[in-house]
Amino acid sequence: MKLELSHIAIACPSIIAVAERLKVLSLQIAETHEVPTEKVRAAMLPVNVSEHFRLELLEPTQPDSPISKFLLKRPHGGIHHVSFVVREIEKWQALLVQSGFEILSPGIRKAARGKALFIHPQSMGGVLVELEEINE
Repeated sequence: MKLELSHIAIACPSIIAVAERLKVLSLQIAETHEVPTEKVRAAMLPVNVSEHFRLELLEPTQPDSPISKFLLKRPHGGIHHVSFVVREIEKWQALLVQSGFEILSPGIRKAARGKALFIHPQSMGGVLVELEEINE
């Protein structure tokens, strides 16, 4: 048997507002439907899955780690961020800044598999988003 990722759900006060922001990342709503049993509206945005896709488990190694701070608020853990693989991360950073997105300091940084930048949750409907350029 094989386990396949279905989706990552993001709660938001306005699908339209968040979807407008996601267009900068080339993500578009493909379908919207109501789920009466849950009293919600759901919009589905298809994404291509990278051959590099993995589930990443993060454990702090120092008390001042961002993950330590995250765990203070959520002692049992939880979704920390959503990551997308990109090429030419410098161009993505320029596009995001030009489009009014807040990039977390220091901007582009060394990451586990290459370079990354993080988009502030306030710019992405409350979700921390990472763009990752993987060294191949």
